[in-house]
Amino acid sequence: MARLLFILLFIPSIVFSHELKPSIANFQFIEKDNKLNFKLSIQLNLEAILANIDPSHSDTDESKNSDYYNSLRKLPAEQLLEVFKKSLVNFKDNISLNQNELKIPFEINDVQIDKIGDLNLSRETLIQISGSNIDKNNLQFGWIKDYGPVILRVSNPQKEIVYTEYLQINSVSKNFSITKNKDQNLFAEIYNYLTIGFLHIVPKGLDHILFVIGLFLFSPKFKPLLIQVSAFTLAHTITIFLGVLNILSISPQIVEPIIALSIAYVAIENIFLKNISLWRPMVVFVFGLLHGLGFAGVISEIGLSQAHFVTSLISFNVGVEIGQLFVIVGCYFGFAYWIKEKPWYKKYFTNTLSILIALVGIYWFIERVI
Repeated sequence: MARLLFILLFIPSIVFSHELKPSIANFQFIEKDNKLNFKLSIQLNLEAILANIDPSHSDTDESKNSDYYNSLRKLPAEQLLEVFKKSLVNFKDNISLNQNELKIPFEINDVQIDKIGDLNLSRETLIQISGSNIDKNNLQFGWIKDYGPVILRVSNPQKEIVYTEYLQINSVSKNFSITKNKDQNLFAEIYNYLTIGFLHIVPKGLDHILFVIGLFLFSPKFKPLLIQVSAFTLAHTITIFLGVLNILSISPQIVEPIIALSIAYVAIENIFLKNISLWRPMVVFVFGLLHGLGFAGVISEIGLSQAHFVTSLISFNVGVEIGQLFVIVGCYFGFAYWIKEKPWYKKYFTNTLSILIALVGIYWFIERVI
């Protein structure tokens, strides 16, 4: 109990609008003059790499280099490019392009950096790389682990995706080739986006974790929990699809503060509401719609597979659900199973945690509005 209280008291020091997202590496085979060449486009958070932000952090503000990261984030694109050019040699050395265990020579052709936007959101940089005269088999891509996870997508000369891999722990991909393997590619995409969806909740989605814990604290009994989680799941599933398809779009500057407010609301209601009513799942549903827009913003920035768009989107959503289930099971066997029948469970445990969660939500709301 004391440890839980300690953790919740210090969670507000973390800001979740600077979340570290996976990079995306699109490798394309190109046939020219009877030779096989390649283009590699890498979409990444350049400021995080230049500031040497540890990818194990769920948020850039957790790093000891966060001040330097934030200063880079404020630089115009032209000035940030000059900073990058000074470390260009190191960047090239930290990328691994191999064939038959031999390094493939390559050139960086272009670096496209977005203009300064919302400083609370990461800025996208696209690095264009090319090489020539390669074979069609036994290729590998990778980079140092300090650069964080990356989604590798490989396309043949007909622009069909022939291979995908999510590099999170291993810094070098498996061997890939120009040959198309639909089954491997499909299963790889499912695994990739399941993993991304799960990691967006555990451990990176602490605001969503607190919301789910708030739902759980209302009652550890199965029926009230099922009603609330079902309403939340249905709602955010709807808006994930609507958001990614650009049918519904709301600025993160509006969504993020309301998500924080939703955490505070369900926690406060836990204290005063004794039995579940029609009002509770309706409110949870409305807040779920907003959480879904937050999820959609994340997956839109990461990007979805063009070859398996629907599959990758569903897989991401399922990964989110597995993450939520993981949190619920953790809460149940972590404390509820052992103490839920105690006479003081509601008064001293549920109410105390709910108050602390509400304070965190209010803190985040103020922080995201200012």
